[in-house]
Amino acid sequence: GNERWQTLKHTEVILTFARYEIKRAIARKKVLALVAFTILLSVLPYYALSQAGTNLIPTEVYPYLWVLAVLLVGPLFLNFTAILIAAGSMSEEYEQGTAELLLSKPVRRSDYIAGKFLGGYLLFLFILTLTLVLSIASAFTFFGAQNNLYLIPGLFIAQAFSSLLFFSLAFMLGELIRRSSLAYIFSSAVFFSSYIISVFLSAIFRVTGKEVYKTAQMYLPTSAAGSLPTQYALPRLPSTLSAALTSFSTSTSVPTINLSIEILLVYTIVSIAIAVAYFLRADISRKLS
Repeated sequence: GNERWQTLKHTEVILTFARYEIKRAIARKKVLALVAFTILLSVLPYYALSQAGTNLIPTEVYPYLWVLAVLLVGPLFLNFTAILIAAGSMSEEYEQGTAELLLSKPVRRSDYIAGKFLGGYLLFLFILTLTLVLSIASAFTFFGAQNNLYLIPGLFIAQAFSSLLFFSLAFMLGELIRRSSLAYIFSSAVFFSSYIISVFLSAIFRVTGKEVYKTAQMYLPTSAAGSLPTQYALPRLPSTLSAALTSFSTSTSVPTINLSIEILLVYTIVSIAIAVAYFLRADISRKLS
């Protein structure tokens, strides 16, 4: 009936804005730069490790090295990639004056912001997919056949969900600040501050043994975002590799997967809710100088 037609119409509008967001990012060479970095970070580490020989890496873990790019590089590169994509999604439209033009059309604001969010997130998922594909290809090239590839779908979902936190946070700041440079700076500051504070809290906990520092560290955004992919993969990998990954990992382990998911959901939902509420109520600025 009419309700179904309206739903299809709004879905079509959202997908149109999603496609627009993807094309806009490609036109600004943002995607090309990210692809270049992805290729570099997904291939170079495996080449370097292959030159180190068995003195550094036991041969029995060779078939599982495809996970390294996601579990070691992922907490930094992939989350920061999410920030780079999302921070300019809304703010750049205000700076260029295109937000006023687009919203002068007979479209709902909710469709516009949903399409922008979806388009940017699909771009991130493309980078994540590329990271996994190149990691597997590089590991296969330098270390032979790879095992436990059945982990790929679950690891993809875990990292996609983890990075959604910082994607949503950067998207929110881009809408609130409406200046792309400031949105990038503030989003990056939140990310790196959380990481640095986490390191300090961990050190203080080891010195004092007081649980309050460990608890505070656990609820930082970088802790949950960095923990979930590791929590999913490590129990399914050989103990030798698991121990090595735990030693070199830049992330902080939250005790359980369920707690990581809960923390991620709270940060993500709050960020999206603030962005949507502000956008629906605020005036659409003309082109910012």
